[in-house]
Amino acid sequence: MLYDLIARGLMESMDVGFFNKELWKSVSTSGGWLFGVIGALLSFCDFKEMIRSWMLVGFIIFMIIFYLYKLISANLIRKIGLKVGNSEIVIKQGDIFSDKYYNNKKFIKVFAFNEYFDTKVDDEIISHSSLNGQFIDNKVDSVSQLDASIDGDSRLEHRHKLQVNSDRHSGKKIKYELGSIHKFSEDVFLTALTHFDEKNRAYLSIQDYVKFLINFWDEIDEFYAGRTVVITLFGSGITRLDHDRYESTEILDTILWTFKLRRIKFKKPTKLVILLDKDTNKEINYFQLRSQFYGLQK
Repeated sequence: MLYDLIARGLMESMDVGFFNKELWKSVSTSGGWLFGVIGALLSFCDFKEMIRSWMLVGFIIFMIIFYLYKLISANLIRKIGLKVGNSEIVIKQGDIFSDKYYNNKKFIKVFAFNEYFDTKVDDEIISHSSLNGQFIDNKVDSVSQLDASIDGDSRLEHRHKLQVNSDRHSGKKIKYELGSIHKFSEDVFLTALTHFDEKNRAYLSIQDYVKFLINFWDEIDEFYAGRTVVITLFGSGITRLDHDRYESTEILDTILWTFKLRRIKFKKPTKLVILLDKDTNKEINYFQLRSQFYGLQK
């Protein structure tokens, strides 16, 4: 009974299952070379029957141990590096508010807002526990000055302003294009990620999410000036993403593919860092990501 519970718990905590096709393919490719070498030895060398049997048994035992090693290693991956053209992408656990990132002027930090660039943190429009809520609460000295800066952003006004929603009762009324960026400072950017409904709930279709990312990369291309860009897992906290719950790995996969797509035509950040919180980092199937982006990993 205890053994079954432990085994079941281990299986449920594993992102890469025992019968994962990519893992089997990887191990069988490596094992194929070894099997070929052993086959050649058995064909060209005159070994006794017992020695031949022991060589085959040894090969089987080795492959079992090797497979278990690869399985455990695949489930312990907690960081990955990819190379897209001249750009480096690093995905790892981290805190965007830490001194390492937030107080480093060489890093551009990006925080996601809604399409109105709302700044009212009241647990109705913006939650105090959300990332942009924490940003406003702890990093913005004057919300009124931030509002004035957004309202006076001529680039947002002329290039990304969509409409004025006069029927909106709480929050701001000017709606901006998804993916548009406001420069809070030279190294802190704000971007419009989500739509907001009449009940002040964030929502986004997967098509809008892809559109946001493509526009976002184009905006970053204008602003980054050769600096490292630090983002979080955009969209991971949105429960109304196509009225479905997308896995963190799927969201990350979408971010990576749109980045790769725009890199074909545009020179993007010298380095992109995607920071994940501790719980999200455990959810990411890095082995799957590495398999999908084969040839890009560092």
